Amino acid sequence: MAAPRSQGEAQTLNAVEVRLSGGMLALVRFLMTLQNKRMPVARFTVGREEGSQGEIFRVTILLDCPPESSRRYATLLSALEDVEEIEEDGETLEVALLKVSGAILGEVPAGIGLHEEGGTVVATGPTGKLDAWLASMGNDVKDAVRLGPVARPGTGGA
Repeated sequence: MAAPRSQGEAQTLNAVEVRLSGGMLALVRFLMTLQNKRMPVARFTVGREEGSQGEIFRVTILLDCPPESSRRYATLLSALEDVEEIEEDGETLEVALLKVSGAILGEVPAGIGLHEEGGTVVATGPTGKLDAWLASMGNDVKDAVRLGPVARPGTGGA
């Protein structure tokens, strides 16, 4: 369990991405390992895809700990029988789906990616920048869904 932070202390989040084979049972075993080892999980995102060997889960976890501890946790998780692949990501991207009134007004800061798909604006970027940009949109955003850290930089997404 992570120690409580004093106000103003910066949060250190380290991303670890895991591919699990073995279906839902593998995902449950993985979750139990996170809980039993008391890993400092700040965020947890799961995606499902069909693989050549059945159902594959892609799990992105953000660990609230120093990088060295994160590497030790990743090494521990890599030894689990259902883990096909594990990767520490240096940077995570957050994804938000938006319904906006009219066109997107104002300047979009560097590092924020936008495109429109079927009337829904898809925004991606680092968590802090995306938060600030969404806050600056104010009442122009009619509806927003935050998907969390689901994309990996440089590899075309999760």
